[in-house]
Amino acid sequence: MVAIIASLGLSGFLVYNKINLDKLVKKQGAELIEETRIRADLEKTYYEALSDLEEMRSNNHELNAMIETQKLELKKQKDRIDGLISTSKELEKARTEIANLRKYVTEVEELRKKNAELQESNIKLTGERDQLAEQVEEERTAKEELSVAHTTLTAEQERLLQEKEALAGKVNKASAIKVSDISASGYEIKKSGKEAEKKKAKSIDGIKVCFKTTPNVIVADGTERFFIRVINPRGEVLAIQDLGSGMLRLGNSQETIQYTQFSDIDYKQEPVQVCINWQPGMVFEAGNYEVEVYNKGFLVGKATSVLK
Repeated sequence: MVAIIASLGLSGFLVYNKINLDKLVKKQGAELIEETRIRADLEKTYYEALSDLEEMRSNNHELNAMIETQKLELKKQKDRIDGLISTSKELEKARTEIANLRKYVTEVEELRKKNAELQESNIKLTGERDQLAEQVEEERTAKEELSVAHTTLTAEQERLLQEKEALAGKVNKASAIKVSDISASGYEIKKSGKEAEKKKAKSIDGIKVCFKTTPNVIVADGTERFFIRVINPRGEVLAIQDLGSGMLRLGNSQETIQYTQFSDIDYKQEPVQVCINWQPGMVFEAGNYEVEVYNKGFLVGKATSVLK
């Protein structure tokens, strides 16, 4: 009886152990399958990441250097996950770490995108720079052409102005009214107030200058002014401002000369006799007296008179 009981107990123990052993084998088999699956996933993810990194290689040295760095980090991370699987049996943690392997590819991808954007921006900036340089060159060329045109125009304007001035000078000179029959004689004022012609310088009170205008078809009717210069034997112009003397600008120049007196006449294309009396209240000297008549700044007649 005891033997039977012992036999039953042993049988039960063996059955129990077998059950537990089956469970253990089953569990270990499942773990081995999971470990194998995780390792396969690790290898697959690792080599895909390596392949993706290699595909991103270019002629960009900075990007290629980062790819090499990421490959080293990727290998270190793989070896660490291998340790989790083989030594620590931390399969869940290993699975999580495997998922993180892609971050090394992602970081390179972000750098690649930034470099691509930067390259695109550089291309755009280069295009804008070239366009700006082209515009600057066009503006420089236009400015040079404008400068040349301005210089040419200025020269042409100067030439036209000179021609205009020359033509105006010719017109002005042509419009000067010539005079004839110029005479200058000394006179004495009698007690009656009448003038009496005298030849001796020391006995005269003044000089009378007369001349006659000639027709000029290009001159319109109107008031014309004639300036008279009386020059004494010493070459001095007789001039007293209070008696109507002043300065005359010569035609077509800025030069001025002194005149003795002027006379305004009503010119109508017919000869007009013009006379002026120069009575300065001084003693005249004997000798040759030059008389010059000007109209519009041009010398239109001259003569010489002698006082004894």
